[in-house]
Amino acid sequence: MSNSDERDFWLSSLDDLDEELAAGDLSPQDHEVLTRTYTRQAAQALRSHEPGTDELASNELDEAAKQSDQAMSQSHRQRRRKRRKQAVLLGGLVAVGVVGGLLLANAVGSRYSGDTITGNDAVFSVPGLLRNAEESAAAGNLSEAIAIYDQVLERSPTQPTALAYKGWLLSLQGSDAAATDILADAVAAAPNYPDARAFSSIVLFRSGDCESAAQELAAFDATEPPDFLAELLAAQGLRTNVARCRILAEADSGFIALADLGLGASDAVAGATSLYNPTSPTAGQPVLALRVYEAVLAETGNHPDALTYSGVILTQTGLSAQAEEGARRINQAVEVAPNHAEARLWRAWLFIGLGETAQATADLEHLDTLNPSSEIARLASDLRSLL
Repeated sequence: MSNSDERDFWLSSLDDLDEELAAGDLSPQDHEVLTRTYTRQAAQALRSHEPGTDELASNELDEAAKQSDQAMSQSHRQRRRKRRKQAVLLGGLVAVGVVGGLLLANAVGSRYSGDTITGNDAVFSVPGLLRNAEESAAAGNLSEAIAIYDQVLERSPTQPTALAYKGWLLSLQGSDAAATDILADAVAAAPNYPDARAFSSIVLFRSGDCESAAQELAAFDATEPPDFLAELLAAQGLRTNVARCRILAEADSGFIALADLGLGASDAVAGATSLYNPTSPTAGQPVLALRVYEAVLAETGNHPDALTYSGVILTQTGLSAQAEEGARRINQAVEVAPNHAEARLWRAWLFIGLGETAQATADLEHLDTLNPSSEIARLASDLRSLL
């Protein structure tokens, strides 16, 4: 669809919303939410079209959206917060169900080019059906929600939200094979839809296809997803688990670059740290972890985590040349990122080993100013006991 067509689509959609509100088929609250969403989409389409009159119209639409946001009442804000809290309850369905809960909340009010509002009752419009499906899923009625998504797909077989969430709910029911196919359709229908990419990555990983899961994660990152969604996947440990799986799968391949693993630098570091914890040097796979850190440094040059943890591994070998290189890397990590908690912690450890207590104390004091995690704070306390 061209930018011009997309612009016309969103402007027409706004007219549809006004007609449904006037007919009593759409509540004022839903009208307000959808109006803000469509206004922003229209503005975005105009900005990517061409300068001149479209730019002026885009600015006007942006201002309209801003005014709509400011007009939203406090009670409506409270209702939205309550809806999000209710959606989170879906997290109890399965081990990774919290992903489904928050993502379902994110889907409310979403609409994609090609959707239309039809019928005389908003309940049977595409947005209305999507809301009904979300409410059914939040209540734990997965089969009912899937049936409603099927109603949407009968009207619009490539509707991305219905495809993505039907696939996700099928996976929650244990039908990963069917879910994989449907999520693939969702990705094909809307390659830049982050929800579909996130669901697809989760299901592919659970099915044992780590390579495809990593590819979906990379595509997810390219969609510039909302922060809460990216943070949610990280909190669920998906990135670390996918990276670890990819590293182990390529362990015997002689990989030398991140491209060989299909991972970004941060994900590769997360996978490597899961393979070896330097606080327990007798356990884990330090050689494999070091290979990953070398690949990260070959690409980035100064990644503070890779510098720190590769430096610790080299220092722990007890070999003179490696220990010297390890110390150099830990020092470089602090130079690159002076407020990096792990780098400060491990440099203090290094200084204590060298008998340089004043320098170690300085690093630990600086670490205290960084509001470190409870685990880093505990390790720092252990180091202080050695001073």
